[in-house]
Amino acid sequence: MTNSGEYVRGFTDYIILSILAKFDSYGYEMSKIIEQVSDEHFQLTEATLYFALKRLLEDGKISSYKEKNKKGMSRRYYQITSEGKQALHDFRKDWIQIENTLANLVGGTFEYLREE
Repeated sequence: MTNSGEYVRGFTDYIILSILAKFDSYGYEMSKIIEQVSDEHFQLTEATLYFALKRLLEDGKISSYKEKNKKGMSRRYYQITSEGKQALHDFRKDWIQIENTLANLVGGTFEYLREE
């Protein structure tokens, strides 16, 4: 799949929020989850991921904290906030409409009556 980053760009925030709705995570782990779940078809650059995390932090949809791993190294974890849960809930309500519309437009199955 070529330019896979382009396909998920508009959904990056909601992908991150979906991961964090399941458990707190850190950047590298989230990028690995995205790669694994997509069978390595979708890969976010480090810059794209961290810009999204910064944006979500500034918008109050996630928060972060530091914790040491088993090797004693400090790692920044992210967690979803109530504002993030609400944003994800609202997006999921709209998702079916978005998915159907994109399938019709991109798949060419739409009907359009041209005015002559």
